Order: sequence, then structure tokens, then C-alpha cells
Amino acid sequence: MAAKHDIKIECWFPLGGRDSKGEILRNPVINDIAKAHGKSAAQVIIRWHLQEGFSVIPGSSNPAHIRENIEVFDFALTAEEMQQIRALNKEQRYFNMPYEQQKQWFSQWNPTD
Repeated sequence: MAAKHDIKIECWFPLGGRDSKGEILRNPVINDIAKAHGKSAAQVIIRWHLQEGFSVIPGSSNPAHIRENIEVFDFALTAEEMQQIRALNKEQRYFNMPYEQQKQWFSQWNPTD
């Protein structure tokens, strides 16, 4: 019997990254849900991605933010909250590196570093 393989969506910059200037974290829907759970907006966003079945990679060098990003397994979003967050989709990206810049960036990458 062949092994079953699932393809996972990998979510880079799920909190918007620097280019978003915190817009996602200030969203009133996200913040209302966060308040209801006693969590931060970042925790709600990460939890939403996990409940959707995505692989989430939030980045931070701040130890407090790293701890906060991990503390998302002690609550669950309701089906209604999940739908409210899905409805926020604008098909918008905050990080759009032009092709020429990508070529330069990845040509410098060394997998042994």
C-alpha cells in the first residue's frame, strides 16, 4: 500500500511582517476575538492558521513575542470566529519582492551557512 502524502500550505509572515506596519494586528474583528479569549491579536491569527491546517512560521527575534507566539494551544476559535476571520481575506500581500531582487537575494544564498 502506498504511503499517503499531504501537501501543507506554509504561511510565512502570517502576522503581516514589517511591510504591513501592523495593519493585520490592528484589525477590529481580530481584536474583538482576541479580547473574548483573553489573547493577543497575534495569538488569534496564529491559532486561526493552525485550525485551518496550515503550517505557520511567525518570525521574531523578541523573546517575549516568541513565547507569546507559542502560547496558542490552550484555546480554540469557534466555527463562527473562524468564518469571521476567513471573511477578512482581501487577496492582498504585504511582502512582494520583485523578481530581479529575488534573483539577487537567492543567488547569494548558501545552504551550508
